Amino acid sequence: MKIVFLFFVATGCLCFSSSLSVDTYLSSRDKDQLKSVLLTGLESENLSDVFYAVSGLQQLNQKIPNVQAVCDKLVKFVGKSKSLDSVYFSTSAWKAIATCSGKLVVDEAVQDVYAMLEKKDIRDVHMSDLYFGVSILSNLNLKPKDITKLINIIKRKMKPDDTITDFGYSIHLLASLGPDGRFAFNRLSDAIMQVDQVDRKFLQFEGGLSVTALVLTGVYKFCDAVQCNTSFPIQNDQALMFSNYLLSRKSVQTPKGAYFLLNALNTLSNNKYHLPIAATLVKPMGDLDDTQKILSVRFTNLLGEPLPTSLSVGVESAMLNNKVVMSKNKFKSTTDKTVYELEFNEPDLSIGIYSIVISATPLEKIKVPLLGNTAIPLEVKVSASSVNVVDFKVGTTDNDQQTGPSLQTLKYGEKLSTPLKADHMQRIIVRFAIKDYQVKKHVQVHQAFIRFTNIKTGSQSVFVAELDSQNNYKLDMDLGVKSISFKHTSGLYSMDLIIGDFLLKNPIVWHFSDIKLKFSEVESDVSESFTDFYKPKKLISHTFREPEPRPPHIVSLLFTVLSLAPLLVLFVLWARLEVNIKNFPFNLSAIGFHLALASIFILFGMFWVYLDMFITLKYLCLLGISTFLFGNRLLSYIARRRNK
Repeated sequence: MKIVFLFFVATGCLCFSSSLSVDTYLSSRDKDQLKSVLLTGLESENLSDVFYAVSGLQQLNQKIPNVQAVCDKLVKFVGKSKSLDSVYFSTSAWKAIATCSGKLVVDEAVQDVYAMLEKKDIRDVHMSDLYFGVSILSNLNLKPKDITKLINIIKRKMKPDDTITDFGYSIHLLASLGPDGRFAFNRLSDAIMQVDQVDRKFLQFEGGLSVTALVLTGVYKFCDAVQCNTSFPIQNDQALMFSNYLLSRKSVQTPKGAYFLLNALNTLSNNKYHLPIAATLVKPMGDLDDTQKILSVRFTNLLGEPLPTSLSVGVESAMLNNKVVMSKNKFKSTTDKTVYELEFNEPDLSIGIYSIVISATPLEKIKVPLLGNTAIPLEVKVSASSVNVVDFKVGTTDNDQQTGPSLQTLKYGEKLSTPLKADHMQRIIVRFAIKDYQVKKHVQVHQAFIRFTNIKTGSQSVFVAELDSQNNYKLDMDLGVKSISFKHTSGLYSMDLIIGDFLLKNPIVWHFSDIKLKFSEVESDVSESFTDFYKPKKLISHTFREPEPRPPHIVSLLFTVLSLAPLLVLFVLWARLEVNIKNFPFNLSAIGFHLALASIFILFGMFWVYLDMFITLKYLCLLGISTFLFGNRLLSYIARRRNK
């Protein structure tokens, strides 16, 4: 079953490898941000953060400020905690700095490590403990006493159902033992099977950045130690997807995350198996227009460093509106070893979003193959610095269409000398086309509006110019139907053409005419000014319904008397029947029971008057308990007296 799974993983990766590439890298700005995160770790009171900060700064080739202060902090931490992880972080940071004066007192921890490695019962020994322990010995230039016994312990601890984190620690531990750890080579494929693929672009292990980096760097170190060579377990496309995931996390905000990110990126960029490269546009989406026709692409490793070879970069295809417009064009090298340029002028530079596929092949022989250098997809935006409005006509016509429209022609930038006139029985017509200045082709834009602005009030009404089948724009507006948009306000309006688009660097706002609008008297309404429209409105006062009058006081008293009448009748009947209460036991249980019972009735009365349900239940619980206890003792007393 495992072989079948690996077959499908491999075939699936081959299907998508042609389109896999890395489109970002660790820029100087990213490195500065990571540096600031790591510097905060040096000030932390958490020992692990100090270690991650020291090691991370070394990954960035940065000097550690106040080295001796950091060393003193490590000595203080070791004195406070003797746990394996604390000693590991301290000794690792101490070794990384290498210039600390003084001494770390870790003799007790070393003895604990040797004792752990001599244990016969290792059920309570975790893989992380073994890794920390052996690393402590390595940091102090010591070795385990019996390597064979250590390997047997690792074999016993490694299980198929281990967590991926335990596997990461074990593979790092075995890498430190050299070729003796080769027995675990087959476990690498088991671990890689646990990886999660996201959007066919990212690979990560459960646990996030730190776990992914731990396992990834462990695999490379392990293969260096046991000489995997041609049987390297991470495929090329998987390395690219791991690279994409790591670079998607380059905005980490913790020293731990920054360290693991830098460690993994350095491993991917400096190994003897392959070299993932990043192909990025120098400017966002190329940023080309009719004045800037040079497309610049940067090729670097994941750390933004130059590649070990020059490249021959060519265009496989360039498509605009699903049509191939360019192929086999070659990029030229520049003085910057990482940047290659293409003169984007074959064919004529039409505006739009180009889908370009490029490939880069090394010109010199290199030790490791490049990854992500073929079938690299790029999206390039070619915008227009300006467009030309042509065939512009504006005029009015009657709704009955008995007379043709009276249209006047304008050139872009001109304005009608006399205002137009229209009433609610007429239509306003505006027609125009938009063309590219360079290639004289029709251009479609996202925004083409005609704006009417009341000269007096400043109120605006905007209408969309629709595109027809001939790529011409037209506004045909029935003024009577649209009168509500003008709030039936007659007067002088200015007419402006507004054109904007994602591909247009400079939008157009052209005041081409004024127009006098007249609406019917019946429909006319007093129009508030443009500024009054946004002023605070008058406060709305609301009066709630007045409560209904209560009945007279005598009515409520009469109702109370009628409610108590049955109780009065009960007492009268008891008096007439001469109820015998001679046998009433005057003891604590009898008196307590009747008082508690009476209190419950009084509580119900208080609940009816002003208490709420929750307070009533609280008091009822206390009274109920006392009533139960007194009642139980009273019944027991009555039963004993009858038996006598």
